[in-house]
Amino acid sequence: MKKGLVENKIFTSQELSLVAALVSWNFPILSIERSDPRRITFAFNNSSELQNAVQCFWDDSGVVSPKKYFSALREVKSQIYGG
Repeated sequence: MKKGLVENKIFTSQELSLVAALVSWNFPILSIERSDPRRITFAFNNSSELQNAVQCFWDDSGVVSPKKYFSALREVKSQIYGG
Protein backbone atom coordinates (compact mmCIF):
# COMPACT_ATOMS: atom_id res chain seq x y z
CA MET A 1 0.00 0.00 0.00
CA LYS A 2 1.33 3.45 -0.92
CA LYS A 3 1.63 6.01 1.84
CA GLY A 4 -1.44 8.19 2.16
CA LEU A 5 -3.52 5.96 -0.12
CA VAL A 6 -6.37 3.97 1.33
CA GLU A 7 -7.69 1.56 -1.29
CA ASN A 8 -10.21 -0.38 0.81
CA LYS A 9 -12.77 1.34 3.00
CA ILE A 10 -12.68 -1.52 5.51
CA PHE A 11 -9.64 -2.93 7.29
CA THR A 12 -10.00 -6.41 8.77
CA SER A 13 -7.86 -8.40 11.15
CA GLN A 14 -8.02 -11.68 13.02
CA GLU A 15 -5.04 -10.77 15.22
CA LEU A 16 -6.42 -10.21 18.73
CA SER A 17 -3.38 -8.30 19.98
CA LEU A 18 -3.53 -5.88 17.01
CA VAL A 19 -7.26 -5.39 17.49
CA ALA A 20 -6.75 -4.60 21.18
CA ALA A 21 -4.01 -2.10 20.30
CA LEU A 22 -6.26 -0.40 17.74
CA VAL A 23 -9.11 -0.18 20.25
CA SER A 24 -6.74 1.26 22.84
CA TRP A 25 -5.75 3.89 20.26
CA ASN A 26 -9.45 4.81 19.90
CA PHE A 27 -10.23 3.09 16.60
CA PRO A 28 -13.75 1.67 17.03
CA ILE A 29 -14.63 -1.83 15.86
CA LEU A 30 -17.24 -1.65 13.10
CA SER A 31 -18.22 -5.29 13.14
CA ILE A 32 -17.22 -8.75 14.24
CA GLU A 33 -17.63 -11.65 11.81
CA ARG A 34 -17.87 -15.18 13.15
CA SER A 35 -18.15 -17.14 9.89
CA ASP A 36 -15.53 -19.68 11.04
CA PRO A 37 -16.01 -20.98 14.62
CA ARG A 38 -12.24 -20.95 15.15
CA ARG A 39 -11.57 -17.50 13.66
CA ILE A 40 -13.12 -14.14 14.35
CA THR A 41 -12.60 -11.24 11.97
CA PHE A 42 -12.76 -7.67 13.23
CA ALA A 43 -13.55 -4.80 10.86
CA PHE A 44 -12.48 -1.17 11.18
CA ASN A 45 -12.95 1.91 9.02
CA ASN A 46 -9.78 2.09 6.98
CA SER A 47 -7.85 5.35 6.89
CA SER A 48 -4.29 6.52 6.60
CA GLU A 49 -4.31 7.05 10.40
CA LEU A 50 -5.38 3.46 10.96
CA GLN A 51 -2.73 2.20 8.52
CA ASN A 52 -0.10 4.21 10.42
CA ALA A 53 -1.29 2.68 13.70
CA VAL A 54 -1.11 -0.84 12.21
CA GLN A 55 2.43 -0.14 11.01
CA CYS A 56 3.40 1.15 14.46
CA PHE A 57 2.02 -2.05 15.98
CA TRP A 58 3.98 -4.31 13.65
CA ASP A 59 7.25 -2.39 13.85
CA ASP A 60 6.92 -2.09 17.65
CA SER A 61 7.04 1.70 17.66
CA GLY A 62 3.53 2.33 19.00
CA VAL A 63 3.05 3.47 22.57
CA VAL A 64 0.06 2.66 24.73
CA SER A 65 -0.52 2.61 28.46
CA PRO A 66 -0.47 -0.95 29.81
CA LYS A 67 -3.73 -0.29 31.70
CA LYS A 68 -5.41 1.04 28.56
CA TYR A 69 -4.21 -1.94 26.50
CA PHE A 70 -5.40 -4.43 29.11
CA SER A 71 -8.77 -2.69 29.30
CA ALA A 72 -9.08 -2.76 25.50
CA LEU A 73 -8.16 -6.45 25.43
CA ARG A 74 -10.86 -7.23 28.02
CA GLU A 75 -13.38 -5.18 26.01
CA VAL A 76 -12.56 -7.07 22.80
CA LYS A 77 -12.76 -10.45 24.54
CA SER A 78 -16.08 -9.41 26.06
CA GLN A 79 -17.40 -8.67 22.57
CA ILE A 80 -16.17 -12.06 21.37
CA TYR A 81 -17.56 -14.19 24.16
CA GLY A 82 -20.44 -12.06 25.34
CA GLY A 83 -22.15 -11.24 22.19
